[in-house]
Amino acid sequence: MPATVKRWLRRPLVAIASVSVVGLALSGCTGIDGDQGSDGGPVTITFLSHYGTEPFKSGFSELVDQWNKENPDIQVKWQSVQFNDLLTTLNVRQTGDRGADVISAYALWGGQLVSNGVLAEPPADIAADIKDNYSQAAVDAVTTGAGQVLGYPTELNTYVMFYNKKILQDAGYAQPPASWDELVEVAKATNKVDGSGNTVVQGLSLIQDGDNQTVHPFLSLLDSAGGDFLGSDGKSAMGDEATAVMKLESDLAEAGVSDVSIKPTKAFPSGGVAMALQAGWWIGSLKTAMKDNYVNVGTAPIPGPKAGDVGSLAYAFFNGVNAHSKHQAEAWKFVKWLNSNKNADGVTQLGNFFAEQGLIPPRKSDATTLADKYVTADANLAPIYEAADYAMAESNAANAYEAKTETNNALNEILVNGAAVQKTFDGLVTKIDKQVK
Repeated sequence: MPATVKRWLRRPLVAIASVSVVGLALSGCTGIDGDQGSDGGPVTITFLSHYGTEPFKSGFSELVDQWNKENPDIQVKWQSVQFNDLLTTLNVRQTGDRGADVISAYALWGGQLVSNGVLAEPPADIAADIKDNYSQAAVDAVTTGAGQVLGYPTELNTYVMFYNKKILQDAGYAQPPASWDELVEVAKATNKVDGSGNTVVQGLSLIQDGDNQTVHPFLSLLDSAGGDFLGSDGKSAMGDEATAVMKLESDLAEAGVSDVSIKPTKAFPSGGVAMALQAGWWIGSLKTAMKDNYVNVGTAPIPGPKAGDVGSLAYAFFNGVNAHSKHQAEAWKFVKWLNSNKNADGVTQLGNFFAEQGLIPPRKSDATTLADKYVTADANLAPIYEAADYAMAESNAANAYEAKTETNNALNEILVNGAAVQKTFDGLVTKIDKQVK
């Protein structure tokens, strides 16, 4: 196992909310068609998650079925929805007096979920288990600025640079870039256009799928320069490092080697992108899309201004309990089991399942045990695991989603419209600071 895989985050991280969750609080929680355990019968608790597609759906079904078999007095009724529907479902059911007892949510929403009274604070033993036994990246992603733990970290993703080995080799590069100067050089060397000026191969992609598509790659580069995004109060913490990243991205766009209209999830598998800054979950998608051509995929740390500097963004999901659940004790008992029950190898069943999907197990003992197995099978996982040692986590400040949206707007002005970096940066900071009440 690489030495850095055995080390876990050295410095504090800050966590980012990506969706507005105003209005999620207010009502009591009776569960999704669940009973209340009246007349001394079994208690039924409800569990809402986004694991609605395979292999996650089957994996979680097996775990819930195992719990129900072993715990006849506490039965779990589980429902999964697509991730894009999760926040809406949480909102509608919470305000409709049908909020689930156990919630699986994006940590990015955490601060607002707490401020709106949706999440219960974990019991002391569970909070201690999380703080003591999970990687610092995972802990900070599920901890608010006020210090409240949201729940057990589940999925943990970090950003790295994906690159097409063949494209780089054909351009004369045996290794991926290790500094910003090299990044620009390789991006220009690998970028190709046809006789009409249309891009055939994009040198470097600076976007990811989803809303606010420019922000995660930007924050990964910001981390590589030693910068920060938001303070614990939600005000901008960006300084010269952020303007340096904006200048770098502006130069790449002006040179025609990075274009936000080219979607890397579509172009990279077909050889239309040389390098892309993406999260580790991309491994599974590329294996499926590229099949035998996956052999041409490499991963590396996202380089910083000089050789040796690296950066990444970490984000997580978590399991928590509804503050208005009538069965909080039973709900926490299930959540603790789900995240700590071990298999015959001494690894938590949930951690093993996520590792099989290419995700980083957030529990330190799981990661230590499983890293050798999965990194040996696919060396591209090594930089993804190692990034948990230095990644900046998303911020869960109350205004984090709004700040993220404004940042995406500013970056698009630079990348698409060629806006002046300093003026755009100054305006962005002003807008973010005005969001703080």
